[in-house]
Amino acid sequence: MKLPVRRGAPGRQGSAEGTWHGRCYVRGMRPLPILLTALFLVACPASDEHDHGPSATAEADAVSDELWTCGMHPQVVQDHPGTCPICNMDLTPMAQAATATGGQVHVEPGVIQTIGVRTEVARRQTIFRHLRAVGEVEVAEDELSVVNLRFGGWAERVHVDRTGDPVRKGQVLLDVYSPELVAAQEELLLALRTEGPDGPLAGSARRRLELWGIAAVDLDAVVREGQARRTLPIRAPSDGFVLSKEVVQGAAFSAGMDLYRLGDLARIWVEAEVYEFDAPWVEIGQPAQMELSFQEGEVLTGKVAWIYPTLNDQSRTLRVRLEFDNPGVRLKPGMLATVYIQFRRLDDVLAIPTEAIIHTGTRQLVFVADGGGHFSPREIQTGLVADHHLTEVRGGLSPGEEVVTSAQFLLDSESNLQEGLQKLMARRAGVEEAPPPAAVWTCPMHPEVLSDKAGTCPTCGMFLEKKAP
Repeated sequence: MKLPVRRGAPGRQGSAEGTWHGRCYVRGMRPLPILLTALFLVACPASDEHDHGPSATAEADAVSDELWTCGMHPQVVQDHPGTCPICNMDLTPMAQAATATGGQVHVEPGVIQTIGVRTEVARRQTIFRHLRAVGEVEVAEDELSVVNLRFGGWAERVHVDRTGDPVRKGQVLLDVYSPELVAAQEELLLALRTEGPDGPLAGSARRRLELWGIAAVDLDAVVREGQARRTLPIRAPSDGFVLSKEVVQGAAFSAGMDLYRLGDLARIWVEAEVYEFDAPWVEIGQPAQMELSFQEGEVLTGKVAWIYPTLNDQSRTLRVRLEFDNPGVRLKPGMLATVYIQFRRLDDVLAIPTEAIIHTGTRQLVFVADGGGHFSPREIQTGLVADHHLTEVRGGLSPGEEVVTSAQFLLDSESNLQEGLQKLMARRAGVEEAPPPAAVWTCPMHPEVLSDKAGTCPTCGMFLEKKAP
């Protein structure tokens, strides 16, 4: 049985868009089996193939103002009420596009609320981009000090005997006995008795003890007492905490041996690893923020103090040193922290929410609210993708325009559907579609090279790339 072919519409073999069977148009359907074809013919009565009267011809060429579709099978579309040939449900009218070009979509106010359409005004503002990395808290190298004696002897008494104890500058760490110290004290006292305090020998003997690290206050006590002491105190050179201790009471030590390692934690370093593609944006002096896992929500402020000159060739990361104040010594060396480096800031730029942008792969689109339930797709040019879900807009949008931030994918689908319906209606009315623009191919390195087909650049031999229309 041969199905009648509707004038101005595809035949039984159909097309990529659909097939007309009688007065029913089914999008995307292929030829049906014999049984389904019979059922389909009952649901969609064909026009009389031998009826060529004026009324039949006029009816066949007329373009309906309203299309009807099935709620369960949207591929079924026809120009008059009826039932679905697949499930026998009543067809419902479907709204057509408000404009013939541009893909504008009209949505009823009730539907806007149902599908959750929200809009946001595009406005000029300041946007930031922060680089996020994981850093480790370390002791600042310039806040480290070592207690290293320049003579040998024995630790007679250790006053600071635990690692982690806080110390102050000038605090006694231990008392030491050394034959060299006793002999030097005797020489100082002898010179003072023979020459007085202004004699050259007395000055030389005192200078020798000072160079060995004996504090002036302890030398004054020896001079005042007029007798050499068996032990002399060794004092802390700076404030800080005992990071390591290599001496115990009664132990002997030799010249050049590290007895204590002290570190001031009032200011700490944070070593962070930055990915290679972010490295060019990091500069010394940039503001930085740090957040600890056990203090979520509390942010400490610092800065980029140094950028190491070499890259880790295995992890492809660059080490960056950040400096932070550490009041109350809440930051402990070895802690891990999340750091944010503010490496880009743009003032007075047009920005919209990032979720409003539809990425098609070759371009970025937004839906602009035209008022009265009308929404139009608009191509835009974007720039910096900033924090707080904001994106810079460099072109295609003006301040004050409203863009859709939710349900825009539903609008995009409706726009594409209505555009296809308009092409279908134009084809049924006998209107020829404008041919698509010819593709243009160009060289990425030599944009002056243009071609109407794919190939290679005659200058550099690179493959030509297709330009966006």
